[in-house]
Amino acid sequence: MTQSERNALRAWLDLLTASNAIKKSIDTALRTQFGVSISRFDVLSALDRAGPEGLRAGDLSQRLMVTEGNTTQVTAPLIRDGLVKRISSREDGRVAIFRLTRKGEKLFEKMADEHRSWVSDAFTGLSQNELAMLRRLLGKLKLPLDKEKRNAA
Repeated sequence: MTQSERNALRAWLDLLTASNAIKKSIDTALRTQFGVSISRFDVLSALDRAGPEGLRAGDLSQRLMVTEGNTTQVTAPLIRDGLVKRISSREDGRVAIFRLTRKGEKLFEKMADEHRSWVSDAFTGLSQNELAMLRRLLGKLKLPLDKEKRNAA
């Protein structure tokens, strides 16, 4: 193993450790305060960004980078709890569209405020310049998803 490979591996492990620790902390806080997992929060977040038109099931799965089966498992409790509604597309009745309900919008707004605070707290050890540098450095990574996007274009 070259020194370059060793350094890349160490950097990846450091990044993974930090990311997993922040994710676990936020997941715990979401479950404790709102009774919602980070996976369900991610669904609500994607639907909030989509607006009132919602998202087709396939588009939601793509945004979450999960399978449609996984999306179905995560959305089922959100539908049951009245936070998300599933409707059929007017153009194609076989296509499911997910939208936030008013109850889901209200809850997500509260959750998003807390989420922003938790994420901000996780980065309090970095200055604004360091945060900008971290974002620039992460932007330079050659990500497998970037390659897939380029090949699809």
